[in-house]
Amino acid sequence: MKISATTKIYAVIGDPIAQSLSPQLHNGLFQETAVDALYLPIAVKSEDLEKLIDGFRLMNFGGFNITKPHKLEIMKVLDQLDPLAEKIGAVNTVVYRDEKMVGYNTDGFGFIKSIESKIGEIPKDALTILILGCGGAVKSVAMALADWGIKKVIIANRTVAKAEELVSQINKSWPGKAQAIEMAPEALKKAVDEAMVVVNGTSLGMADTALQSPLPKELLKKELLVYDMIYSPAVTQLLKDAQAIGAQTENGLEMLLYQGLLAFELWTGIFPDPVVGKKLLEEGINADEK
Repeated sequence: MKISATTKIYAVIGDPIAQSLSPQLHNGLFQETAVDALYLPIAVKSEDLEKLIDGFRLMNFGGFNITKPHKLEIMKVLDQLDPLAEKIGAVNTVVYRDEKMVGYNTDGFGFIKSIESKIGEIPKDALTILILGCGGAVKSVAMALADWGIKKVIIANRTVAKAEELVSQINKSWPGKAQAIEMAPEALKKAVDEAMVVVNGTSLGMADTALQSPLPKELLKKELLVYDMIYSPAVTQLLKDAQAIGAQTENGLEMLLYQGLLAFELWTGIFPDPVVGKKLLEEGINADEK
């Protein structure tokens, strides 16, 4: 692409950053939508974060994404927070406009958009979702679901105290919307029977744990939507088990896609074509696997 003095700059910052598919997505979308902009991956250590943001303020920056480990720390150097991002306590997208840096969290939106067409005619206020795990992405998704208005989100975690802490935070803003359970077969069976959607928010299914699943396959039901936030591999052991009994399945690629599309809209006012965006991400994944 041709770069000029008017080219707006965007970035993703983290440590490490080489694995990010965001440059592949956003540079492709800038080209597709004819927006004069460039998106860069920038590795930054925690101790240099504030200096980097000060530098952004001096440049023709439109905004940036944040990945591990800076989603919490970045909040200290921003001018303003979106109300939901403030409740979540983490930011993954920043818009720089009118000399103000405003933080948002688009992870939950990404998840919601990725399941909307798959839950059919179930009203959201009748929807119960079981989430396995308690990491940063789970927190963002669980709070966004409570804010969206689902009936209940159930959090299951090996360390029950962590699940209880998250549930307490959710119920403080959205009373009665969340419940914590332990990762025990009896508790999981009861939660699966109650839920319409089961979500893996743990790392089980990736790399060295590729043959492992966070949920015993005998607990799965054909009526469920079984969702794994992992997108590489595309079909984890959990999703294989679910497909074997005929359950509907989804991996985390569309969550990644839609959180990126919302960030793009926040920056440019344009919500890009999801089909184009998904193709760009798939091309990036295929290139990484070669």
